[in-house]
Amino acid sequence: MTRIGTSAPQTLTRSLLLLERIIDDDRGLSLSVLAGELGISSSSAHRLAVGFEKSGFLLRVGRGHYVAGPVLLRLAGARRDWGSFAARVSRPILGRLSRQTGKTVHLGVFEENMVTYLLKIGDRKGETISRQGMQLEAYCSGIGKVLLSHLPAGERDAYLATGPFVGLTPTTITSAAALRTELDAVRGQGYAIDNEEMVPGLICIAAPVARAGDVVAAVSMVVSHDGPPCAPADLLPPLRRAIAEIEARLFPYTDEGVSAG
Repeated sequence: MTRIGTSAPQTLTRSLLLLERIIDDDRGLSLSVLAGELGISSSSAHRLAVGFEKSGFLLRVGRGHYVAGPVLLRLAGARRDWGSFAARVSRPILGRLSRQTGKTVHLGVFEENMVTYLLKIGDRKGETISRQGMQLEAYCSGIGKVLLSHLPAGERDAYLATGPFVGLTPTTITSAAALRTELDAVRGQGYAIDNEEMVPGLICIAAPVARAGDVVAAVSMVVSHDGPPCAPADLLPPLRRAIAEIEARLFPYTDEGVSAG
């Protein structure tokens, strides 16, 4: 009985200390380094981290690297940090997509009637105007049209009521009626095309990131910097595969904490 009374609290203490250090770590340290700082073995730290991952309290984002998971974020009420969390989880997946396709990729969300770019990967030559953390107009971008198309009806109507919109290029959709038609088409087909609507020569394809049908973000790929000819839909399969992987990592649990898969 004495053994149970002492070892259980010690195990709990070690577990909570490790959880706290992982959550607070802003240096990107590996699990083995954090374990060393706490004075526990790497094998023990790994076993504890795997348990936390299975329960949704942690999420593995790389070999030996963990961040706060979806269940912990929900319990902590940390929805304000969701964008940072989503970017960190999505970065390796979108990085691989960019390397495999040779294309620039973005992750964005809808905030204050604008698109906020959480990630931008692959534009080594600086050929696109977007930057991580930047906000750009929603009506003339692929990500923006995806997000607008999935707004609740009242919010979408309110956005459209702010038109007509500024024509940035000859192909920019400027009328509210035409944009409404475009958004209906985007919602129906499940993806959007930016046909040189923000920058001449720049063509993008974008698709939604969703949780149980609720669209929370979108990912885009730059198809061409030079304009037609190109076939944006040819990039849809790898784009959707990457998004499915992101969704599986971001939302492995339902609200009850049970695996959704």
